[in-house]
Amino acid sequence: MNVLHRNPTLADVAHVRQGHAFRGAIPAVPDGPVHVIQLKNLTTPTQLTAERLLRTRLPTRNPPRYVQHHDILLANRGARPLAHLLTDPPAQTVCSPHLYIIQVTATDLLLPAFLAWQLNHVDVQRQLRRQSAGSRQHSVRKSAVEQLRLRIPSRPTQQRIISVTQALQSTREQFNALMQARDAEITALTERMLQERAA
Repeated sequence: MNVLHRNPTLADVAHVRQGHAFRGAIPAVPDGPVHVIQLKNLTTPTQLTAERLLRTRLPTRNPPRYVQHHDILLANRGARPLAHLLTDPPAQTVCSPHLYIIQVTATDLLLPAFLAWQLNHVDVQRQLRRQSAGSRQHSVRKSAVEQLRLRIPSRPTQQRIISVTQALQSTREQFNALMQARDAEITALTERMLQERAA
């Protein structure tokens, strides 16, 4: 199949599965061997380290499918289901059932980082919003994710897009850090001014 000459569906180039089927609330086990990525862990673009994840223990009768490097996580509910590319996740890590795990199968044509970027692109996000419009919780069905239409350029173009977006993200993070430092500086300054006024 030559996906470069048409707009493939996600199912044409990747495999989609749902997170681990926990029964009820996920039990927290401080010394548990399994880490769990939950929806709340994806609210910031920081690295998903073991210290940030809930730990639990799973029944041994059904071996879980652990996430892997360059898997893509996609929230299956919420007003804006964003994708998150995994980079060296902790060993023995699963996802909550509120997340889809997407693994690129057309590895000769598609870079995982590009797919994650495309899933967050305004065109694909618009498709997802249309699919979840009739749901009270804005949930997205797996079949709808699999039928998402993609635009896949050549691998060199994919790499260039990844590079410029990563540079933009780095600039944004530096700017945010600068603004936070400036806010702290102004807060400290105004506090000193108030203390001088009261003296």
